[in-house]
Amino acid sequence: MESKKLKTQLPALLLLVLTAGIVNAQDSSKVTYGIKVGINNNSTTRSSTFDEVNPPKMKNFRSYSVTVIVDVPLTSVLSVQPGLELTTKGQQKGASTGGSDDVEYRVTYLQAPINLIAKYRNFFLGAGGYFARALKGTYESGSVKDDLKFGSSYISSASKKNDDWEQYDYGASMLFGYKLKKFTFNVNYQYGLKDIDPNPYYRSKNRGVSLELGFIF
Repeated sequence: MESKKLKTQLPALLLLVLTAGIVNAQDSSKVTYGIKVGINNNSTTRSSTFDEVNPPKMKNFRSYSVTVIVDVPLTSVLSVQPGLELTTKGQQKGASTGGSDDVEYRVTYLQAPINLIAKYRNFFLGAGGYFARALKGTYESGSVKDDLKFGSSYISSASKKNDDWEQYDYGASMLFGYKLKKFTFNVNYQYGLKDIDPNPYYRSKNRGVSLELGFIF
């Protein structure tokens, strides 16, 4: 159990060490800091190991995010931009045939993104990845609402000891934006690489598009 936990948290530890090393290696007078707020369009992919007769339709839902960033110049046109983000992800499944209510999962994550940023005049383009830990989550269907259980445990479809959602997530990201004086505006796309469904018969991965407005101090 301890080795599995360490393996899961290793990407975050490596990210922290890499960020600290980069910041220490640069001239601190050139490092800038900023904050971004975003509006997100979230969903998940969904696939099954068997043929479903009436699979639910996956829908998008809206959420919000706040991100603190550090921009560390590498050259005059390249920089590394780590950050710390509080965001909500999840999924909304349309009712299957015979069902009456949508099913919605909302998960609040503390997320550590890191991107390599290329700048041309006022435009910037970035690519990188993120590591995230789920802090809390809710399940809602009609009048039924409950907290999610995080972990990797799945016993059977009838078991009440099953976990609902994986605790950790990681993935790739891309962004494109424009800077005007101290303000930034960008579009960000995140592509989850980890299966966040503990049920071995299904696979789900986070997807999200964000519009973000930022201020550089």
